[in-house]
Amino acid sequence: MAEMPIEWGKIREYAAATAADPALYMEDRRAPIPPTFLSTVVFWDTPGEATRTPEVAGALASLGIEADFRQLLSAEQEYVFHGPLPRAGDVLLTSHRFDSVETKEGRRGGTMVFVRFAVEFRDEAGDLRAECLYTSVYTTRAAVGAAT
Repeated sequence: MAEMPIEWGKIREYAAATAADPALYMEDRRAPIPPTFLSTVVFWDTPGEATRTPEVAGALASLGIEADFRQLLSAEQEYVFHGPLPRAGDVLLTSHRFDSVETKEGRRGGTMVFVRFAVEFRDEAGDLRAECLYTSVYTTRAAVGAAT
């Protein structure tokens, strides 16, 4: 489990970078996070932990796909909040949860391995505050017509 401190300066930087309404984030030292701010977890936690399960390894091995996190493509992200948004000054504790793995044939050739997992964010009391639900994809080959 990693600690993710929510810093007001980082909220302000993220809000400016994503063109969020500055009035919500610039003045309040206990500002709430922009909802997609949780994607910055990659600066505090080891990405890809939930993709290293036996289920994912088996699906990839059966297709001859190298289990290399750098080859994982992001397909979808969903943010679910359990109560009010975390605020500047909060410290969140992160953990990973594997949900499922599924293989499908691609319309342009090759097989795709869909990996669904979540990063859970808990407060210091252990209460679940938010989840980032991810669907990521490994493929057996590049899409036809892909840039080189």
